[in-house]
Amino acid sequence: MPSSTPAASEPTAVRTHRVTLENTGDTFEVCEGDRILAAARRAGIWLPFECGWGSCGTCKVTVVDGEVDLLFAEAPAVNARDVRRRRIVTCQTTPTSDLVIKPSWASDQPRDELPTADHRAQLVDVKELGPEIRRFRFQLEREAVYQAGQYAVLDVAPGLRRCYSMSNLSGSSVVEFIAKRYEGGPGSEQLFKLPVGSHIQMELPYGGMWLRDGDRPLVLLAGGTGISPILALVRKLSEIGDPRPVRVFYGATTRAELVCWDELQSLVAGMFDGQLHGALLKPDNSWTGTTGFVTDALTPYLGDLAHSDIYLAGPPPMVNAVRALLREQRVQVDRVHYDSFG
Repeated sequence: MPSSTPAASEPTAVRTHRVTLENTGDTFEVCEGDRILAAARRAGIWLPFECGWGSCGTCKVTVVDGEVDLLFAEAPAVNARDVRRRRIVTCQTTPTSDLVIKPSWASDQPRDELPTADHRAQLVDVKELGPEIRRFRFQLEREAVYQAGQYAVLDVAPGLRRCYSMSNLSGSSVVEFIAKRYEGGPGSEQLFKLPVGSHIQMELPYGGMWLRDGDRPLVLLAGGTGISPILALVRKLSEIGDPRPVRVFYGATTRAELVCWDELQSLVAGMFDGQLHGALLKPDNSWTGTTGFVTDALTPYLGDLAHSDIYLAGPPPMVNAVRALLREQRVQVDRVHYDSFG
């Protein structure tokens, strides 16, 4: 008699597609649903990229033959002209057939500042820093290599990816992020729900806000949890004893949200020529800094901006306001390095 136990269903096979680089003839396999950029990297083929999020457009390539699907429909770098010209962002695109693509270049080695890799991470500590602001510490399975100011892309839940900047320095297998929970924000909600001991996947590093060499003064500006990458930059400058003048501007709504202020004060005080300026929208009676926005704290120093290198991180309204101010002061675009999030 036939068994009454149902036969186990066969696992669904994952479809893969072959991607060929028209320039070099190199090929690699991509699982349908995976991102072309990540699959190429895992195959040892390094294509142009920077943000890993579809914002900067650095990873755009031309599709010579084949079909694709855009995974992040709101990717800021994608426009109608790209669609007509069959230009895609490889960091947010998956193939639906075999492909031939034409990148601007390809290499078998990563750039020094972007040795991006996949990591399995365990959440080992969470610390409350301020109202709905926490520091998350993850233990990786191997050392993380990145520049101060860069960020990681975290898989905070199945199908849900978010970017968070490292606040600690490279050189160990531990990475730390300072994040705020936004009500109704699925990314931050999921991050804050992670129990200590849980595991997630993350990719790092990404981003172009890493410290450049030079002799020009430095201006560092942080709004809200933009303090995470700015704190890493300040820690780096302190660690190497950088002799350049450093001006740090940090703004938040209340004193309780001005997290890591005491550490910043200590680090900046130990610099050869460092200054720290704070701005609060809703200060208490003990506050002696600027009342208002970061731009208000920056205004008395506008004359110094044209001769400085600028590093900027915070929510989009703050970043856009500072960038507009910098344009008014005719600060060269290549001297401004920023991350906008929130």
